[in-house]
Amino acid sequence: MFRGLIGAVLVIPLGAIVVFGSPSECIGDGPRSCFVVHCEPTNASDGMFLELEKLVELAGRFSVPLTIYFTPQWAEMILADPQKLSVAEAWIDAGHEVGAHHHAYWATKDRAATWDGYTNTSILDLEEMDRDSYLGTMSDALDLWNALPGECTSGCLGLDEGDRADWPCTLRYETYGHALEEAVSTPRQVSYEGCVAWAITHALIIQPQGALPELYESTSFDRIFCVVGHVYNFEEDRSRFEFWFRFLQSQDPAGDRRRTVTRLLQAWENDGA
Repeated sequence: MFRGLIGAVLVIPLGAIVVFGSPSECIGDGPRSCFVVHCEPTNASDGMFLELEKLVELAGRFSVPLTIYFTPQWAEMILADPQKLSVAEAWIDAGHEVGAHHHAYWATKDRAATWDGYTNTSILDLEEMDRDSYLGTMSDALDLWNALPGECTSGCLGLDEGDRADWPCTLRYETYGHALEEAVSTPRQVSYEGCVAWAITHALIIQPQGALPELYESTSFDRIFCVVGHVYNFEEDRSRFEFWFRFLQSQDPAGDRRRTVTRLLQAWENDGA
């Protein structure tokens, strides 16, 4: 069985704002962890924003700070709605992080994903059938991300070789990956067209039953354990998220090892551990 999973639940009143602790020295023998949420370009809607609100509330119950990555479509939707913008501001105040998510042009040619319309590739170099979907350069996307509450310092941009010019130099931290083994990583420096960032990997929350907890329990304190889920994953099966948040809280009741991506990697960059 997974150690400590039963009986270590933090009860927080519904709607309460939780401020997560500072990136202090880690306590215990488990890895530091983060949880990333991807908001996809094809489902920026009122209904999915409501699902995201439910996801953030659930994370708050277990004091799990979220790193929420918005595609430009979600950023536009939030910026156009004062109520949604106010909600996003409250998330920042509660200790969550808002960052950048990008479905890059060339990368979506190789996998089942929809391009979000932004690229630094010249429109003349796009396939002719894709040119009508072009919405702007990465500077245009960055303007949207920077207009959101908080400071946009991290992101998951999923770049292929042809997309390397898409990385904004103002982003200092990167996440990527879906496979189970990618839950565990050590930060490493990467460079995109001269723009340097620290990168870690993450595993998709949809894994065989028990696989994530078992891997977590075998991961040493000097590694980082990060999981990613989409808002639509939460809509389809909330129980996966609740189980994982409950497990994280049971392994680290004080929350000393749970951080957002930026706070985790800032500590690593500054302290080397």
